[in-house]
Amino acid sequence: MFGITRTFRASVAGGLSFCLALSGLAETVFSGTPALTAEAATASVIRINDSGPGARKAVKLGLNKAIVVDLPTDAHDILVADPGKADAVTRTSRRIYLFGKEVGQTNIFIFGPGGEEIVSIDLTVERDIDGLQANLRRFIPDSDIQVEIMSDNIVLNGTVRTPQDAKRAEEIAGIFLRGGEATTRNITAQGNNGDAAIFGEVRQRSQVVNMLKIDGEDQVTLKITVAEVSRQVLKQLGFNGSAQGSSGGISFRNPTNLGGAADWVSNGALSGTVGGLALSSSMTAMEQAGVMRTLAEPSLTAISGEEARFYVGGDFRLPSEQTIESGEAGKSPTITRTITEVEYGIRLNFRPVVLSPGRISLRVETEVSEPTFEGSATYGGTQAIPGMTVLGIRRREATTSVELPSGGSIVIAGLVKDDIRQAVSGLPGLSKIPIFGTLFRSKDFVRNETEMVIIATPYLVRPVARTALQRPDDNFNAANDAASFFLGKVNKIYGRKEDAMPAGNYHGSIGFIYK
Repeated sequence: MFGITRTFRASVAGGLSFCLALSGLAETVFSGTPALTAEAATASVIRINDSGPGARKAVKLGLNKAIVVDLPTDAHDILVADPGKADAVTRTSRRIYLFGKEVGQTNIFIFGPGGEEIVSIDLTVERDIDGLQANLRRFIPDSDIQVEIMSDNIVLNGTVRTPQDAKRAEEIAGIFLRGGEATTRNITAQGNNGDAAIFGEVRQRSQVVNMLKIDGEDQVTLKITVAEVSRQVLKQLGFNGSAQGSSGGISFRNPTNLGGAADWVSNGALSGTVGGLALSSSMTAMEQAGVMRTLAEPSLTAISGEEARFYVGGDFRLPSEQTIESGEAGKSPTITRTITEVEYGIRLNFRPVVLSPGRISLRVETEVSEPTFEGSATYGGTQAIPGMTVLGIRRREATTSVELPSGGSIVIAGLVKDDIRQAVSGLPGLSKIPIFGTLFRSKDFVRNETEMVIIATPYLVRPVARTALQRPDDNFNAANDAASFFLGKVNKIYGRKEDAMPAGNYHGSIGFIYK
C-alpha cells in the first residue's frame, strides 16, 4: 500500500513538472518572447528613487509616444516649461504620464504639497529610431550600423562591407526622415470678419550624416590590353614610253593612282629604231608588304568611387601651314611654318565602384596613339626652300561602362577591317587595246587588313609588403667590356634568382630577360 502511494505521488509530481514545462514552452511559442515583453514594459516605466531639492533626471522620449514616471512621494504641482514640446497628465498623485508632441527639449518641474521640489526632469523629445534600426538590420544584414539622433538629424555610425551598402543605408535613413519633418505644422490665423487663413511653417530639412566605415576590399586595379595586328600589301605596275622621229616625237608617263607610296623610278628599259623612228619603253614595277603589331598593357589602381588617370606619351609637332615670302634680289625667301602640337601615347582613365564582393562597376576611357606614315604627305623642296614631310597620328580609343567580377575579363572594343583599293590609269584609247594596251596603262593595288581588340580586367587588391614586389630592373648588370666588344652584348641576363619558380618544365631562361 505504501509502495503504491509513493508511486502515485511520484507520478503526480512528474506530471505536474511536465505540465509546467509544457505550459512554459507553449507560452513562449504562442505568445512570443516574455522576456522581451517584460523588458519593454520595464523600459516604458521610469521609477525615480532620489528626490528633493537639486534632484534631476534626464529622460528621452520618442515623438508621439508616451512614458510613465513613478514618484517616491505625492505630487501636488507640475510645471511644463514648453507645453508645445510635451504634455504631462496625472491619474494618481504618484504617477505621471508624459507625451512627446514635438521634437525638441523642455523641462518639467514636480513639487510636493508644501511647495518643496521633488524632482526636475530634463526631457528630450526625438524620433523613435528603433524602426529604422530594425530596417537597416533587415535590408543590410551583413553590416553593423548604429543609429543616433542629434537635433532631429540622423547620424549613421558603424561598419559596412561595401560602398554600395553605405549608400543604401543613407538612402533608407533619408526615407525615414522624408514625408513631413517633425517641426512642420499648420498654423491657423483667425480674422476679424470671421475669415481664417491656414499656412505652414518653414520646413526644417533634417539631414543624414554618414560616418560609416567600409570593411571590405575597395581598391581596384584595372588592367587594359590593347592588341592589334595590321598587314599592308601594295602592288604597282606601269609602262612609260617615247617615240622620236626626225620631225618630232611623243612621250608619255603613267601616273601613280593611290598616292606615291614608292619612288616612281624606271626599273627596266627597252629601246630600238624602226626606220627613222626611235622607240623606247620603260617599265615601273613595285610590290611591297608590311606587318605591324601593337601591344599596350597599361595598369592603374584606384579606390572605389574615385577617378584615376594614367598617361605615358608626348607631344608630336605637325606642320599645318607654310607661308613663303620672296625676299629681295639675291636673297633667299622667308619661310614661315605653323606647327601644331598633338598628344600621342598611352592613356587610361577609369572610375571603379565596388557594388559587392562579386561585382565591380567600371567607367573606362582608354586610348593608344602614335605617329604614322599612313596618310602622310611629302612636299618636295628646292635649293632655297627645304622639303617637308607631314605625318599623321594613328589612334585607337574606347569609352564604355561595364560591370565585372574581380578577375573577370571582357572585350570592351574590337575591330576587324579589310580595306581593298584598286585603280587603273592610262592613255585614252591606246590603253583600251587588248594586250598591246598594257604598255600604255598602269595599275595600283592596295590592301590593308587590321584586327584589333581591347580587353579590360579588374582586380580587387590590398597592400602587400614592399619585399613581395618585383621590379623589371631587379639585379640588372651591364655587360663588361669583353662581352660588349667580342660578343656584342649590352647587358647580362638578369632576374630574381632567390624567388622560387612555379612548378613545371621550362626551356630557356626565366624571369626578366634582356639579351
